[in-house]
Amino acid sequence: MELELRNLSCGYGERTVINSISFSINAGEVIGLLGANGCGKTTLIKTILGLQPVQGGEVLLDGKNIKNWSSAQIARVIGYIPQMHTPPFPFQVLDVVLMGRTAHIKPFASPAKKDVKIAQQALEMLNISYLQDRVYTEISGGERQLVLIARALAQEPRILIMDEPTASLDFGNQIKVLSHVKQLAGLNIAVLMSCHFPEHAFIYSNRAVLLNNGRILCNGTPDEAITSERLKTLYGIDVDIVTVKNRMNQDLRVCIPSRSLAEQDKSLQLIERRKEYALA
Repeated sequence: MELELRNLSCGYGERTVINSISFSINAGEVIGLLGANGCGKTTLIKTILGLQPVQGGEVLLDGKNIKNWSSAQIARVIGYIPQMHTPPFPFQVLDVVLMGRTAHIKPFASPAKKDVKIAQQALEMLNISYLQDRVYTEISGGERQLVLIARALAQEPRILIMDEPTASLDFGNQIKVLSHVKQLAGLNIAVLMSCHFPEHAFIYSNRAVLLNNGRILCNGTPDEAITSERLKTLYGIDVDIVTVKNRMNQDLRVCIPSRSLAEQDKSLQLIERRKEYALA
């Protein structure tokens, strides 16, 4: 299945946040959506999901405009994974994953055996079946994020949209979650993932879309799209992109600040002196 944004504009009321952008994502692809805070990544995601009205242009699924689709219709095709989620009631993990079946269950009906089986299979796919009887609010942040992915998989979607899925996770859990995201592409699922770290796009994405001031700065493979110059445009800092070898002798691209530690120390000292002057 193909998700296409065609000259899409979106925002809030009369304020436009995303201005006439176009790109598409196909089954089996992982797209990393990069941009500074406030550039419109979450607004774009909400619009694709039908949670925010389209200001202009179209959101197309296999060439069909979904403007008038119900939320249930969209949920049968597109799964959504937020940054983090804590329900007000301490549900068991299996019940949280079963919530992903809502779009497939008739109003006022209870989940059938088939729905329970699909939810359990989603947990198995992510190797977290051992959590199914645990209380969702009592498991770790990394485990919760995997449960949210399982919930989305229980929808049996063709497309997964993730809004900074590794936000607030420690380094180890970031890698675990992103490794599973990469595996989902092997199931012929299209994945659109907003992220803050260019390294995540280098390692886990097939393509990177860079958003800046409501427009697409670049759309291409991570190696093509993510450059020092473009990162300076996005984030306002000087960054060097270097290639290193991992333990398996594979090349990995990483981003490091261009300024030396000594220069940074001088800047920090200057800031402290300015604070002292202001307080004097």
